[in-house]
Parts: sequence; C-alpha cells; structure tokens
Amino acid sequence: MLFQFSDGKFLLIPILFFLISLQGCKMKRTVVSDHSSHVMEEVIGDITFEKGFSLSPLDPQITQRKGADKANTDTLYFYQPDTRPVWQMSQWYSKYDLAGTITQKNRDSISYSNQGKKITRHHDGSLLLEITTSTEYDHPRRDGEPWPHLLIEQKLNKRVNIGEVRKILFSMEMKLVKCTNMMREEDFNEALHTAQTPLYFILKNTNKNSEDYNSAIWFGIPSFDYRYTKMSEKELISWDIGTQMFIYNVPQILVWGDISFQDMRWHKAETDLLPLMMRAVESMQEKGVFTATSLSDLVLTEMNFGWEVPGIFDAAVMVRGISLKVERDTPDTMMTASRSGFR
Repeated sequence: MLFQFSDGKFLLIPILFFLISLQGCKMKRTVVSDHSSHVMEEVIGDITFEKGFSLSPLDPQITQRKGADKANTDTLYFYQPDTRPVWQMSQWYSKYDLAGTITQKNRDSISYSNQGKKITRHHDGSLLLEITTSTEYDHPRRDGEPWPHLLIEQKLNKRVNIGEVRKILFSMEMKLVKCTNMMREEDFNEALHTAQTPLYFILKNTNKNSEDYNSAIWFGIPSFDYRYTKMSEKELISWDIGTQMFIYNVPQILVWGDISFQDMRWHKAETDLLPLMMRAVESMQEKGVFTATSLSDLVLTEMNFGWEVPGIFDAAVMVRGISLKVERDTPDTMMTASRSGFR
C-alpha cells in the first residue's frame, strides 16, 4: 500500500523518523516471571501455499461491494483441490485476469500465468510472484492513475491481542529474481513510478467499549523498492487516502539487517514484532491517533504481501516461510499471575 497524496502522487513521506531503540518504548506491559510456562503457536495459515489461492476480480470496488467470498472469480489450486484456500490473491487494476487460466505442471512446480503475471508454487513451498507491467501500461503512469497489484493476503486464523502476548515472532525469506525498468529515462519520475514489495498487517481496536473502536492502522514491513539499494534506518508514517488509515512502516534495517535485495540472493527476516508494534502505537498517539486505546484493545486481523507497481517494470520475487508465531502464557500461568495481582 503506497501513500497517495490528493494530487495523485504516491511517494511515502517521512512525517516522523529516527532510529528506534527496542528498549525505549514508553508503553508498558505486565509480564509474569520468566519461570512461568508458555505456549507458542503459528497464526498464519498454510505457510507453504499448498491449498492455493482464492482469486479476486480486477476491480477492488467489486470486492468492497460484494465481499471477497462472493466477488472472487476463481481458485488457483496446487495440491489440495478439495479444500478451501486460506490465502487470497488480489490482482487489482490489472488488465489480465488469471481466472480460467490453465494449470501448468512441471517436475518441481505448478504455475498459472497470462500476459500480465505469473504465479508459481515450487514443491519446496516457495512461491514466485511475477508481474509484467510492460503489457499493462499504455503510457507511463500519471498523477491520480491506479497501478497494478499482485498481492497475497489472509485473515489471521487466530486472535492476536498485542497486549496479551509475550512475543510476536515474525520470519520470512525473500529473493528478488528480477526488476527491469522498462521506462525511458526521461519518463521516469520516482515520485510517481516504482516497483516494490511491501508487507502489511492491520492493527485494529476491537474493544466495543473504547472511543477508538474500529480504528486501525497499517503496520508495514518494507522490503524491496526499486528506488533504493540500502535498508532504511527510519520509521515512516503516512496517510493512505484509499483506506483512510495511517500507515506505519518500521525501519527496514531492524527487520532485514544491512542487506540489499539487488544481489538477487535469499535474505531472511527474523524478529520480535511486539516492541515495534508498541512503538507504532506510541507514534500514532503522538499524532493524536489511538489516544483512547490501550494495548489490550488492539488485535492483528489480517496481512498482505506482494507487488505494487506504479511504473513500467517487469519484476519477479520469490518468497517462502512467511510465519508469525505468538508466544502466550499458558492458562495455569495466567491464573497464577491474576492471583498475584497482575492484570
């Protein structure tokens, strides 16, 4: 999700930025003794993509009107054709619908493709997302014009209340396969054109008794962006006109380390997101958002990842092992904590 100004430009502008100290979050949580017992559970379903994808229409407004279940145009099956996919694939603003495409089976993979995109699930559980916008655009994108998306997304299958967990362990591996700028140098404007692969979680207030009930932000983990070769050390806060929500992007270097996706090698992100989410809430409160919200009001509801390409690029990325493991106290531990005066 790219921030879009009222004049159509999408460049993410840092409103507030600095290095985050993981020890410096002001928001407090009550944590029981380290001697207590804990449980760890995965909250992202089908992390190897075996069940395939429900496929969106090309126009996001159809899904907004009908809901995803009624609006979906097809199902891209891989190995379990009789099961309902956990993942949704969104192909917003493309000219080419993957619905009805023929399954292509190879020795080590299964693919679906057309003139604008290709999806390949390899037997090792990795996924290729390829987008060819040189076939999508008739001209370089102008102010206010939409751009093609190729996103995988899902609603989290287990409730994650960030005020009630000890850790939120995120990991994924990603490799840039290609990203070719098909624009003439004189047509390229980095305020309007790029290819990037953001990952977002929605962090939402679900407490009906809260003044901030139903308020939400996009919590972002940036990865590849054609315009930049180094990982950013800054947090970025912006406003998304389309969803009327704030976007908080963490400093990339805290998640990915000092790497560059342009080396076309696999890179792994692995970190506890809880301190970063606490910092995100603190930043929102500094801007007057979530001021009536406590951490226990906030729930992770869904996530998405993939290509957003507001420029003429032919690009592909591979991803595997997208995981979100939550560490919770066991019921016995929570009862002991309650009797000890913790709330």
